Amino acid sequence: MRIALFSVALLLAGLLLHRLASFPTMAAMNLLLVGYAGAGLAILVALIALIRIWRTGFGGAARASLAILLSLATFAGPLFYVVAYSNLPRINDVTTDLSKPPRFVALAARGSGANPSDYPGQSFAELQAKGYPDLRTVVIDRSADETFELVEEAVRKLRWRVTAAEPPTGRPVKTGTLEATDQTLVIGFTDDVVVRVEGSPARARVDVRSASRYGRFDFGQNAARVRRFIAELQARADATAPGSISRRALSSARARALLKRQKGGDPQKAVSRSGRGPEPTGAQRAPAPKERQP
Repeated sequence: MRIALFSVALLLAGLLLHRLASFPTMAAMNLLLVGYAGAGLAILVALIALIRIWRTGFGGAARASLAILLSLATFAGPLFYVVAYSNLPRINDVTTDLSKPPRFVALAARGSGANPSDYPGQSFAELQAKGYPDLRTVVIDRSADETFELVEEAVRKLRWRVTAAEPPTGRPVKTGTLEATDQTLVIGFTDDVVVRVEGSPARARVDVRSASRYGRFDFGQNAARVRRFIAELQARADATAPGSISRRALSSARARALLKRQKGGDPQKAVSRSGRGPEPTGAQRAPAPKERQP
C-alpha cells in the first residue's frame, strides 16, 4: 500500500510540475516512468501478500486489495489511449503538404532529448497518407496578406503561443510563415506548429505542419490540432468579406510608421503628401480659431 501511494504521489507531482510549472520535459517523463514502475511493483507485492494471507490466514487482505485497485487505476489512462488509438499511424509529425512540408526556423533549436526539427521523410508521408487522408492544403480566394491576417486571428483564437511571424513578401508569389507552440491537454507536452502562406493578390495557399517535440507516437494529437486550425481558418474566411480585415491592419501600420517617424525627429516625413499634418481624433480636436477683422 505504501508503494502504491508513493507511486501515485510521484505521478501527480510529475504531471502538475510539468503542466503548471516550467519543469523539464525529460525529467517529467522520467518521473512518470518511475511512478508507473512503482505502481507495477505495488501490484506484484500485493499479489504475493494475498497469496501468503490465503495460505497462513494473516490479516491485511483489505489493504493489499486496495493497493492493487489503486495501482490499476493509474494504468487506466495509458490503457485507454493505447486501445482507443491503436489503429492510428505511428508518427509524430503531420503536414498538409507532403511533397514540400513547411520548415521550422525559429523553433529549429530544441533541447537535448527532443525530436529533430527536420521532417522525417517519405516513410512518415506514406503513413500519413493512409491514416489522415483528409489533411490537405487549404486554398482561400483572398490575397496572401489578407490570408495571413486570417491565420493570425485563427492562431489567437486557438491560444497558441506565437514564436515568430513573417508576413508575406516576395514577387510574383508572396510567402509568409508563422511559428507557434501548443501544449497537450493533460500532461502538457509541447508541440511545434508552423503555418506557411503562399499566394498572389487573388488567391492564397495555406499549409500547416504540427510536430511533437518529444515522443515517437502522438496518439493523433497533431492531426487533431491541424484539423482544428483548418476549421477555425475556414470559419474566419466565411465570416468576413474580402478586404474587411486589411483595413484595420493598414491603419495600424500607418499609425506605427507615423509614430516611428515622429520619434526619429524628422517632422517633414510625418507630414502627408497634401501638406497637412495628421488630423487629430474627435476626442483631441481643438476648436477652429475665429477670423479677425482687418
